[in-house]
Amino acid sequence: MEWGDYRPFQPLEDGPVGDLSPAAALREYEHRMATKDERLAVLAGLVGANGLRLGASDEDLDALEGWYLAEVEPEAEGSTRPRPLWIAVAYDLGLHIGDTIVARAPGLSWTFYRSRAGARDVSHQNPVIMGFTGVRNKRYNVDPFLFAVGVGGSRLDGRGTGGAFRTFVCSAVGHA
Repeated sequence: MEWGDYRPFQPLEDGPVGDLSPAAALREYEHRMATKDERLAVLAGLVGANGLRLGASDEDLDALEGWYLAEVEPEAEGSTRPRPLWIAVAYDLGLHIGDTIVARAPGLSWTFYRSRAGARDVSHQNPVIMGFTGVRNKRYNVDPFLFAVGVGGSRLDGRGTGGAFRTFVCSAVGHA
């Protein structure tokens, strides 16, 4: 694994965004969206240093996922939670996956999501993809960051089978 000059995203606020005040969470969302292109360039450098191209085709998504599944490391021996540096990579992967969905389905967009369930909803106050018309629930959303962390955790639990990135993108686009 070649890290090159990879540096993790630096949030403005400490702690889970679901636990922040609405104003602080909105500031964090705006910061994340304002730094999205920079984060994607950092991710492109990381995957490029490891012989991959950061692209949006199904083949590119499969290659990116294969690399991630092969390299992700646990937080501790026997843990299914990725170590913090890999959670940072998953954040960047989520941005790429989300942008891929939006590029394929232009009616969708990144949105600051406030759940009626509050912090009980894992995506509360997170950047998510919304705007789906192919579902009944008008508040339906997908959270690419949580998805990417979950794929890493599944791999660490011995369940990572591959094809999840492509399937996630195609499913979201299919419901757009």
